[in-house]
Amino acid sequence: MLKIFPQYFQIILAKLAASSAVALACFPFVAPAQTGAVSMNLAGSDPRDYSAPPPFIARLGEVPDWTILDAYQHTITREEFTYLLNHCYARSKEEYKDLITIQEDRVLILKQSNHPEAGWYDLRFRQKGHLSAEPPRFWRRPVDLPDLEPNSTRPLDGVLIAIDPGHIGGKWVTWDDRHFRIGRDTIEVREGEMTLTVAKILERDLSLLGARVLLTRNSNHPVTEERVETLQEEARHYLIQRKKVPSGSLISSTAKAMFAISSEIRERGNLVNESLQPDLALCLHFNASPMSARYPSFKTPNHLHLLINGCYSGGEIAEDDTRMEMLLRILQRVYYEEVELADEISRPMQKETRLPSFHYDGTNGMAINNNDLVWARNLLANRVFMCPVVFFEPYCMNHREVYDRVQMGEYDGLREINGAYRKNIYQEYADGITAGLVRYFEKNR
Repeated sequence: MLKIFPQYFQIILAKLAASSAVALACFPFVAPAQTGAVSMNLAGSDPRDYSAPPPFIARLGEVPDWTILDAYQHTITREEFTYLLNHCYARSKEEYKDLITIQEDRVLILKQSNHPEAGWYDLRFRQKGHLSAEPPRFWRRPVDLPDLEPNSTRPLDGVLIAIDPGHIGGKWVTWDDRHFRIGRDTIEVREGEMTLTVAKILERDLSLLGARVLLTRNSNHPVTEERVETLQEEARHYLIQRKKVPSGSLISSTAKAMFAISSEIRERGNLVNESLQPDLALCLHFNASPMSARYPSFKTPNHLHLLINGCYSGGEIAEDDTRMEMLLRILQRVYYEEVELADEISRPMQKETRLPSFHYDGTNGMAINNNDLVWARNLLANRVFMCPVVFFEPYCMNHREVYDRVQMGEYDGLREINGAYRKNIYQEYADGITAGLVRYFEKNR
């Protein structure tokens, strides 16, 4: 089953075209002169041409409509495009060498990685000295927001924030594999329920500071209507395309991942991009050290890190939809907002949690500034949410102290924990984020 790439950017452009006054108020964008994509006779575009292989897309991904990039013609210079691609998004130049070709005045993007005959999309660079047009996007930078009233006590006034409580809770934790219990008379750790607790604290606290806060889910029920049972055939086709033998057990495990990860996150992405359209998104998670699912045990590491989108591998860039999503983030200049947001939030968050930083080896996560708490990594949520996203990974749930704090629940005030008086773990998590957001908007607004 092939789908069509979400048309939320066409929705944005339709809004722009409908009313120039509204467009100028909501989106500081002036449509550039259109050169369009290269006109080519695309082998495989005719559905009767069975010689072309199906597009190579991510799990439950959607076939990209490359004309979405037409609106970004002449909006970025060669120097800035190259910098963003090499500094943050591609793990190395080798990862994209056969898929993206940077020329003096344009970049050529292969439309279908497993079928070069489909041709290349031609994106023209903005030339030096030419007027810059803002790229189309639904989110606003701090400088785009109305000025605050003098001496305002609501530094987040008017900011639209989406909060994504990672994973799912309730009876659905068995499909999510983010739950465990150590010992007989203890409360089971359920990440999806813990992130929802933090999300609701943030919703309360950020609203008091003037933000409009929207959650991608308000309960332990999944957002997607798909279920493991409905994704069996999709899983089989996916395995065949990836040249894997579609055994019963492999189909079952793939369908399970499609439900809990791909379908659930993509549906939240549709909600963020088409309905909520926030200025930024906060993806809440708890970490865990590797352990046996059958015999969970306490592990020593306990740490903190924040993620922005980046560090794409060659295999990821080869997926046609993933390549498009990466390019949209580059063209919208999401990086600048994400890295400063993550940097500002990481400091008070470390102060609150008292956790050391976690380090990646550069394979699936890489450093992008001199802050060892902030890393670039390509995850589905921080890729398909088309706005600045900060992805949080504090606390290892199978560290003994963290596990004990989960057992304490959402208590009021302070309690002594290993010789120090601490807030409950959920309030502590939320307070670090809140303090960081206030710092960021006070500095940049």
